[in-house]
Amino acid sequence: MRLLVDAHLFDEKFQGSRSYLKGLYTALIPIAKDWEFYFVANDVENLEKEFGTAKNVHYLKFSSDNKYYRLLIDFPRIISENKIDYAHYQYISPFIKNCKNIVTTHDILFNEERFKKYFPLKYRIVNNFLFKQSAKKADLLLTVSEYSKKKISEYYNLKENQIFVTPNAVSKDFSIENDSTENKDKYRLEKYILYVSRIEPRKNHIVLLKAYTELKLWEEGYKLVFIGVEDIVSEKLNQYKIDHSNHLKNNVLWLEGIKHNDLRWFYKNCDLFVFPSFAEGFGIPPMEAIVMGRKVLCSSATALSDFDFPESMSFDPFNLEELKTKMKSLLENDFLDIEQVKERLLLKYNWDHIAENFYNRVKKEIE
Repeated sequence: MRLLVDAHLFDEKFQGSRSYLKGLYTALIPIAKDWEFYFVANDVENLEKEFGTAKNVHYLKFSSDNKYYRLLIDFPRIISENKIDYAHYQYISPFIKNCKNIVTTHDILFNEERFKKYFPLKYRIVNNFLFKQSAKKADLLLTVSEYSKKKISEYYNLKENQIFVTPNAVSKDFSIENDSTENKDKYRLEKYILYVSRIEPRKNHIVLLKAYTELKLWEEGYKLVFIGVEDIVSEKLNQYKIDHSNHLKNNVLWLEGIKHNDLRWFYKNCDLFVFPSFAEGFGIPPMEAIVMGRKVLCSSATALSDFDFPESMSFDPFNLEELKTKMKSLLENDFLDIEQVKERLLLKYNWDHIAENFYNRVKKEIE
């Protein structure tokens, strides 16, 4: 069986669906020795660094970096030339279908009335049309959480038994420790609270900033570290930063472009990891923090409820007082059995297990 993987995400800035592809196929290639894999992107050298070399792995290059040319011309040509049986796409499949399609629709949050204001109108109209058509044309439709599965079924009028969950997991190398003191010295960090996520309104950075400010945690020696690029400007967040600059300017760090090895250091050495987002299709960072053995306080909204964390580790992201109470409790106490939570999480969110299920599901479709 010849499987094409649309890997154009590896030409772009980092995002969750890129981690999904990396984790799934890194685990799948050694399992599916009877398959031929064809990864296609513009930066072929980078793909080879990501997925390595194997007899059954091939790397192909697009003839254009234009999105619509890729969908209209490149994919049909590449599929035909290489006699592809199945092709795996993230969200959007080509307009011309000349092989069987696997589509992973990670989330359709922009369709929900309560979240529409966080997505530009053009984005909602164009992507809703493309996502819906791709989902309906798919021979195998995947998503990453039970929450997303229910919403895709609801908004795209598909039966839930037509949608299969292949969740995200944490890469095997993530728990490798970085013992360097360079970051500690560079950022003058002794004690700190961490949040890793790109910056946009639905990621809810402001509620964590408010909790930190109202608890006056700098008086206890804690700094607050945000790691992530600003994708969508939040006027409320920026105004809050200005209004409270006297207390925040020397105690809150806004970082981006952090290398993978350094990111592991930030996770491993934080006193508490907080993830206050209220709209997620999955949410990998809380899992990464737990794998690194850190105390975690995670929003219970949307797909994040799938994690089924203990009550002491979850909170309503719209409830500032609950967040403050639980932050204070977790910073002051070590009563959580993090290893037990980690063990239970890794039993469910494990790339080897997920890849094995994916392999068997595709084999069933072929048969």
